[in-house]
Amino acid sequence: MVKFFFYVTVALTVLYSCDNSSSINNIQSKSGGEITIPIDSYYKITKPTQVLKIETAQINGQILESLVKYNVESLEIEPSLAEKWELSEDGLTYKFFIRKNVKFHDNKCFLNGVGRDFNTKDVVDMFYRVYSNDQTNKAYSIFQNTIVGGDDYYNNTSESIAGIEYDENTVSVTLVELSNTFLSKLLTIFGSIVPNEVFSQDNFSLVGTGPFSYNELKSNSEFIVLNRNEEYWMKDSAGIQLPYLEKIMFKYYESDNDKMDDFWANTIAIVKNVPITKVSEVLEERISDFKGKNAKYILESLPEMSTSYLEFNMNTEVFKNIKVRQAISLAIDRKKLVEKTLKNQAYEIGKFGVTPPLTKIFKGYDFVAIEKSGYTRNSIKAQELLAEAGYPNGKGFPELTAEFKMDTDRYLIMSEIQNQLKSVLNINIAIEQVEFNKLLENNAKGSADIFEQVWVGDFASPESFLINFYGKLVPDDISEPSIVNGGRYKNDKFDENFEKGLQARTIKESHKYFAEAEVELLSDPGLVILFYGEKLWLKQASLKNFHTNGMNYLDFTDVYIKESKSEVKK
Repeated sequence: MVKFFFYVTVALTVLYSCDNSSSINNIQSKSGGEITIPIDSYYKITKPTQVLKIETAQINGQILESLVKYNVESLEIEPSLAEKWELSEDGLTYKFFIRKNVKFHDNKCFLNGVGRDFNTKDVVDMFYRVYSNDQTNKAYSIFQNTIVGGDDYYNNTSESIAGIEYDENTVSVTLVELSNTFLSKLLTIFGSIVPNEVFSQDNFSLVGTGPFSYNELKSNSEFIVLNRNEEYWMKDSAGIQLPYLEKIMFKYYESDNDKMDDFWANTIAIVKNVPITKVSEVLEERISDFKGKNAKYILESLPEMSTSYLEFNMNTEVFKNIKVRQAISLAIDRKKLVEKTLKNQAYEIGKFGVTPPLTKIFKGYDFVAIEKSGYTRNSIKAQELLAEAGYPNGKGFPELTAEFKMDTDRYLIMSEIQNQLKSVLNINIAIEQVEFNKLLENNAKGSADIFEQVWVGDFASPESFLINFYGKLVPDDISEPSIVNGGRYKNDKFDENFEKGLQARTIKESHKYFAEAEVELLSDPGLVILFYGEKLWLKQASLKNFHTNGMNYLDFTDVYIKESKSEVKK
């Protein structure tokens, strides 16, 4: 594995682990304050079933809640809007017991603008939205073939979902097959619960039960303000009302320089990934600020559940030739890309498949077999394949277009790839930076030949990565957007193994079929794996109880600010 050359170990505070001997004053001192978090693209209010961007999910996740939640440190699944759940003896039916005395945020969608009580019907409505036959519904792709009657409702062959029953206190959900990932799917942004009233308005309002509420008056696409939910249902172990923070703000930064300057000035609380161009400044020029009891900053290097890759548009004529796709994948020097361009800010080069090789998360997954089918640079073989495809030394090969997110790091990556393909294959790639929201739209429409992607898994299963290449999600009409499988990749053998993985009764069995699907995806490549993510996080030392994890799951419920003694004296 590629090892990052600097690592700082930090002590993390466990949720609800306040020292009972602490004085009331010390406990209450946690309350108050505000923080600003940088974001890398414009924000747009989006319905839960339509969210495509991880940043949108992270922001919405502070406002909306699901039946269950992650423990932000261990990533174990814990109760949230469901106080508890029971599983039937056959493992097919989940019975969720709904939490009482939970209110939605005040909003104009309610009578007199006052938030009402959360109830079981809100949970049922969430499932019906997941299975709504809507072109923009991304949620269905991961809930397909999951709940009894869900697919029938989606296909308009039934007016109800047979597998869902509810009463005043509980909601029961019956699954088609045993599932190892059902609760994890509920943890995605698609499982968020919002009141049905918000859909009766002209414009969708972001209303939930979470620790923070959306401030419509003060928010826009570049600056988002979330206010403390004074009526939030959760308290800490000392009985103090959560959340501690009064306000969270998310600010869009177009310039890495401005973002880093604001961090050093303590204007923003964290940097989610140190830009490549700023690594030496962090590790060399300012290293003394990370040391000692009165350190100003905390630095963490953390593998994440993400994969960076180039996605082929399978409607591009030259990509219908498998040898062209294989040649491009063999022409790229991933080692150079990681070591030189990324300055080792990656977990591993892309020599496996689309599922990141995190063996502690994907236990028992056959990464050995997948690596054997993977790609590393082989210039001679790449040139031979391109010649066999009818383009010796790139002669007659059309110029291709490649789009990527507007970002300095991405530009450096794509420029290096552009140069490598020209050097090895003598082919030209015109690269273009595109604002992220527009990039997602272009990808669904297939308006470029290649799209650079960074996919962060929605949940800890290969399914969450492989779903992007499931052929049955591609619309028959080429003019319709392909929301999930943007490259419109189709391979019957891949689909067959992917479906067997979905229907498997054990994790071991599902991993077997998912790995076979992954081998097929590499044999008939719909993508070029570049590298697997590892983020270098920066945090203000005054930010307490903020925990990072490999899934980029953020929870500010019990985060608070505590200045160091030296800072207070100033």
